[in-house]
Amino acid sequence: MSLLELKNISKSYISKVGSFQVIDKLNLTLEHNQNIFLFGPSGCGKSTLLNLISGLDNLDTGEIYFNGNLVKHHFELLKDDIGIIFQDHYLISELNIFDNIKLKSNDTTKIENILDYFEMTDFKLKYPNQLSNGQKQRVCVARSLVNNPKLLIADEPTSYLDKENAKLVIDLILNSSRKFNLSTIIASHDISFRPLFDKSYTLDNKSIKEC
Repeated sequence: MSLLELKNISKSYISKVGSFQVIDKLNLTLEHNQNIFLFGPSGCGKSTLLNLISGLDNLDTGEIYFNGNLVKHHFELLKDDIGIIFQDHYLISELNIFDNIKLKSNDTTKIENILDYFEMTDFKLKYPNQLSNGQKQRVCVARSLVNNPKLLIADEPTSYLDKENAKLVIDLILNSSRKFNLSTIIASHDISFRPLFDKSYTLDNKSIKEC
């Protein structure tokens, strides 16, 4: 049984100049413990696809199956089964790192364990403005994994990082996928990361193709 199946999903938006289709009858299957790289230029629909998978946006038509079950409400998936890393950090400046992660989970033992795994225990009482961009993104990875999700989605997680820190974050995500037995879908415009993944896809003509 696959972890995730997208069946004929479509999405369009209404703008001032009319309706425009971003995704049209797209199909995709993600297996357990599989890492997928999704690349393409800005505006090709990568973020839209990830938002549909995570439930941050709604399908026009089509179906999404998670662990063989038709997804009708994403709330429980987002709570327990899907972790998300956004392009922006979305860390609350008034909260220290421990409390930022606590917004995702009230289990302090889980938080301590994930901070220890990422070697960030020394950072837990610091605030976001005391961390580098690379350190902030490590916090975001830790936050996304604190509830032991089955699927991790990352939308351009390295866009604000230099090449060295970008590679460190991608390696951290992929090593975590093996450590915690989870699948990942990572979107990026940086094609140099492509060889690190099990499969790679690009969005073209409102659909998806393997590359």
